[in-house]
Amino acid sequence: MRIIILFVLLALSSCTRPGPETLTLVSRHTGQKTVTILVASVRVPSHTVPYAFTAGRADRLRYLKVTVAIPPGHKPPNIEWPKGTPDPTKAFAVVGREELSQAQFVAETRSEGAAGIFVHGYNYNYQEALYRLAQMTADSGMTGSPILFDWPSQASITGYVADRDSAAFARDDLVSVLTVLGKSNVKTTMLAHSMGAWLAVESIRQLSLMGRRDVLRKVTQLILAAPDIDVDLLRKQLAATQPLSQPIVILASKDDMALSLSKRLAGSAATAGSLDIAEPRTKMLAKENNLEIIDISSLPSLEGTNHDRFAALAAVYPQLQNTGEPNPVAGTGALVLNGAGAIVSAPFRIGGTIFAK
Repeated sequence: MRIIILFVLLALSSCTRPGPETLTLVSRHTGQKTVTILVASVRVPSHTVPYAFTAGRADRLRYLKVTVAIPPGHKPPNIEWPKGTPDPTKAFAVVGREELSQAQFVAETRSEGAAGIFVHGYNYNYQEALYRLAQMTADSGMTGSPILFDWPSQASITGYVADRDSAAFARDDLVSVLTVLGKSNVKTTMLAHSMGAWLAVESIRQLSLMGRRDVLRKVTQLILAAPDIDVDLLRKQLAATQPLSQPIVILASKDDMALSLSKRLAGSAATAGSLDIAEPRTKMLAKENNLEIIDISSLPSLEGTNHDRFAALAAVYPQLQNTGEPNPVAGTGALVLNGAGAIVSAPFRIGGTIFAK
């Protein structure tokens, strides 16, 4: 176990982290593919780099609209990071941005009628979260407004405990975002990764305890990717949570090495993101809480830790929506544990009516 933990630490810290210079505003090339991301951030803005954010905890939400150009040679599910001044013909690049008021933010989503909210995980800086959502949006061809809920992660391997506090700090702000969208009749899907999954479940739990069924009815689905949540804690959270219109989805990999590290750091027996769907206790968890647990161990890992496979799922999303075509996930070992506690094979699709039984 110590060898695994050491490997995870080395893998996560070996590469150079993208800095705020990757957010430099450049000109878009004619005809280039772009995606527009709405941002709700509770980080403190940088005083040195315009429109960048620090790891500080802000006293209020800030809203942005950011347009990201996707390079012609983009290969899903990678992020082609800029080196030096961003060149949109070779790398992801910001080609437009503006600050928004809350009213403008809501108006942007209302025009689409639907929104997909990405809640990033532990050890993320702002630019990593922004470009990851841009990658998933470009690769999946999703409709509706992609929204980044950006909470103040320290973006540091050693910041695990601080990140847990920051996730709790941001809980009311995520509830606020869901509330203003729900009151404006915007239907939302949330994709929450790692520690962000705890934050997402807590927001749903808080809305349930507040009796805000009107807001919860607008949350059409919650997808937890590699959730860094103790299984017993998840049971407790769900016991106080009103059911959503679709079952909560968990994307799990039993060989997730980052979650192995998390279990050691937190002293947890099991995390929801590393469940083995063949185990009886996992089947019981799904049945008792009407969960859909998907084994995505067959998908490629981008960083070697098996904690980021959810990003690869976006790349095959268009095919997953059409069950009449060969499914790139089915046949590679991907399985679904449904809310009845039974394991079924893919094909499946994320969002709306899901999973072919």
